[in-house]
Amino acid sequence: MTGSPDPASGVPPTGEHPRPSIAERAARREEMQAHGRDRYSSLLRSLQAGHELPLYRRGGRISIDWNPILWTLLKVAVVVVAVYFTVRVGTQWWRENNVVTWDGPDASVQSGVRLADCPVIDSIRVDDFPSWVTYGGSVYRYTGWKRPFIGPQTTGYTLTPYTNGTMHLVTIENTPDGVARDTILIWLEGALAGIEYARTPDCTAPQ
Repeated sequence: MTGSPDPASGVPPTGEHPRPSIAERAARREEMQAHGRDRYSSLLRSLQAGHELPLYRRGGRISIDWNPILWTLLKVAVVVVAVYFTVRVGTQWWRENNVVTWDGPDASVQSGVRLADCPVIDSIRVDDFPSWVTYGGSVYRYTGWKRPFIGPQTTGYTLTPYTNGTMHLVTIENTPDGVARDTILIWLEGALAGIEYARTPDCTAPQ
């Protein structure tokens, strides 16, 4: 009968496949795993836009090579930060060692940040205003006190012709200290208040 086993020959019946050996099964598993690793590597390369990112262990830690684009961006950021601080330090140095003569009918009004032999003024640092101003032969220092002032229409004050950009020198006419010129006002255009400066007789104007 067709398909029946032949006891004498030991040949398996027709239509049946011989069982693979242990070595053959191991080879097939290895082949399947290799195909899986190849697919994973292809996917990783696609995600990295063609740049391989090798992973390997050093001393028990996974080390990743720098992506060239990321490394370039990091170097650009370092350069930008360095330039910013260089410009800031240079600007601050120039400001602290520079004396500004204000526009006006004469050159009697000046301002600056540092003033020689005047410790009370050298300790003042303000970003938007000078530490000291000269007016009428006297030196006035920044106090930080504010007085309401919105322009020449504000009563009790006189807007002088002395200016430094958008900064104006204003005299105070509604207080005894203002009338005696012991205090003056420095006002920035558009501000709702001016900053009071106090006369400092212990300090002398730069020559």
